[in-house]
Amino acid sequence: MVARLVGEPFDREGWFFELKWDGFRAIAEKDKQGVRLYSRNQNDFKKRFPVIAQAVSALDNVILDGEIVALDEHGHPRFEWLVNRGPQKGVMVFYVFDLLRLGDKDLRSEPLSRRKSLLQKLLRKNDTLRYVDHITTEGLAMFAGALALGLEGVVAKDAKSPYLEGPRPTGHWLKIKSKDYQRQGKIEFHPRKITR
Repeated sequence: MVARLVGEPFDREGWFFELKWDGFRAIAEKDKQGVRLYSRNQNDFKKRFPVIAQAVSALDNVILDGEIVALDEHGHPRFEWLVNRGPQKGVMVFYVFDLLRLGDKDLRSEPLSRRKSLLQKLLRKNDTLRYVDHITTEGLAMFAGALALGLEGVVAKDAKSPYLEGPRPTGHWLKIKSKDYQRQGKIEFHPRKITR
């Protein structure tokens, strides 16, 4: 599922707001045939990120959607460490924000709120596969937090939305990137006020 880029942060009832991590988007699958870990373009990540693949192998019959991230000693994402083809640096984690299948149950038609509830229980106490938490309604506050932490931005998601695959972005998931926002001349951000 692809998020559509929008230029302004917002508050909205019935929506979830998540931090946007700077990494490689990936799908992780585990079934009787084993583990698959790959990009949206079907590039195989399994050999490149064996720590993530190993953590997924401990689960039973799941499909996860998330972001592979390299964290430095302060817990900040370092995208340049991911693109480096040499020895891996940092702590490799998979920030998981959606659950497409659990056991024999295809969850893509379920609302996001249900999928995330199941995902949170599944990933409880897992250091490598980390549940991406969210806040509801208060997207402006979440965006201010992302800016303060120096993160890439925020993803806003309709809590009732199904998971729709495909290359085209939908209106159910929206992303607001801090660098794009700052390029527009909106450098300072306050939860209830935007100044140029």
